[in-house]
Amino acid sequence: MTMRWLILPLAALAEVGWATGLKLASSPLEWLATVIVAAMSLLLAVRAVRFLPASTVYTVFVGLGAAGTVVADAWLFGTRFSWPSLACIGLILVGVIGLHQFSGKPAAPASVSRTDASREGVSS
Repeated sequence: MTMRWLILPLAALAEVGWATGLKLASSPLEWLATVIVAAMSLLLAVRAVRFLPASTVYTVFVGLGAAGTVVADAWLFGTRFSWPSLACIGLILVGVIGLHQFSGKPAAPASVSRTDASREGVSS
């Protein structure tokens, strides 16, 4: 896993943090912390889009965030955890791993050389 891919689990972890914060926050300071973690989550996802395809980033970010929130709900708040929900989380994780394995690099923007531009009548 490259360093670029490590940004996504951090963004998803922050996503789980602010989603959990929505349930726990009761004071202005706790709400502020929740907002800060939400902003951090979004900023990390935006950072990942600089290096990875946007569709992959969004899918992995939302998938890991959703799976993590389900696990956090069960662990922290005693929400029922059923076999079907476990199977669905497993499918999300299989999809995330698949995207990591098979997603290509984003296409580099085409560069136009000075010679090519002058041939086509483009001035600089």
